[in-house]
Amino acid sequence: MKEFSVFFPQVISEASRKTFMHASYKYDAINTYFDNTIWTWGTDYMLAVLMMYGAIKCLFATQSATGETNNDATRPIRFLSLALLTAYSMSVFCGGIAHQYYDTLESLNTRSFQILWSLCLGSVTFATAYMGMIAAEICSNLKNNTDKNRVLFHVPIIPNWAWLFYGCYMTFFCVSGDFSCKRPASDIFIAGITQLAPTLYCEIVMLSRRWSDACIFEAKASPSTRDIVADGIKAKYRCMYYIGFILNAPLLFFYPLAVQYTSISLGILNATLHLNLCFAWGMQAISLHHICKASNRIQPASEQSIKLN
Repeated sequence: MKEFSVFFPQVISEASRKTFMHASYKYDAINTYFDNTIWTWGTDYMLAVLMMYGAIKCLFATQSATGETNNDATRPIRFLSLALLTAYSMSVFCGGIAHQYYDTLESLNTRSFQILWSLCLGSVTFATAYMGMIAAEICSNLKNNTDKNRVLFHVPIIPNWAWLFYGCYMTFFCVSGDFSCKRPASDIFIAGITQLAPTLYCEIVMLSRRWSDACIFEAKASPSTRDIVADGIKAKYRCMYYIGFILNAPLLFFYPLAVQYTSISLGILNATLHLNLCFAWGMQAISLHHICKASNRIQPASEQSIKLN
C-alpha cells in the first residue's frame, strides 16, 4: 500500500505529476509553494476544535437513545472513536501551526518543520489503525449480538494488532520522507491514500448486514426478524457513515487540476478543501457517536447468561 500511495498520484494526470513532486523534506524556490494566509491556518484551527468536540461527544456516549447503558460493551468503540477524531484534530492543529509560522523557504527546510509536518501527516497515516479497529469492533458487535438471519455475507474480524502494525508501517514511511512533496500540502493526499484499506473495511462491514430500514444500496431484512442492536443504528446515520469515509477521495483528483489550471489562490483553495474535510470528518463523527450510543443496547453478559439458563 505504501508503494501504491506514492505511485497512484503520478498516473492520474499530467497535473498530478506536476503537483506531487517528491521532496523528501528538501524544498526549493522553484517548485515549493506553501500558503501562510488565515484562509488556511484559520480553517485548520476551526477543524481542530470541531474534531475535539466530536471526540469528546463519542467518549461520553454512554446511553442509547432509548435509555440503555452498557459501559463495558461500549468502551472499545467509544475510545477508538475518541482516538480517531483526536488524530484528525492533531493533524489539522499541527498543520495550522506550520501554515501560520513557517513562512519562508529557510524555515521550511528546518528540522522543526520536518517534525511538525511529520506529526501532521503521521496523525493521518496512523489514523488508519483506528479506522480498522473501529470497523473490527463494529463487526464483532454485529456478529456476537445480532440476529444471524441479518447476515448478508460474512466478514472476518481483522485483529487489532494487524491494524496497529499497518498504521505504524505507514507512519514510518511518512516520517522517513517517502510521502514528502515540493508542495507540502500535497503530502496529505498521499497520506490519505493509505486509508484505502481500512476505509473499504469500514464500508464492507456495514454493508454485510441486512437492515430493517435499509437504504437504496443496502440489503433489506425480513420484517419477521428483530434485532435490538442493529435496529439501533438508524439509516440516516449509516448513510453519513458510508459517505463520510469516502467523501475526501474526489479531492485527490480535484486538487492538482485546481492547482495547475486555475487562478484560485492557495488560501481559498485550502479553505475549500477544509470545508470538504469538515463535511467528511463531521459525518464520521456524527455517525460514530450514534453507533457508540446504539452499542449501549448490547445486553450485559450477566443478563445474557440468565437467558441462557
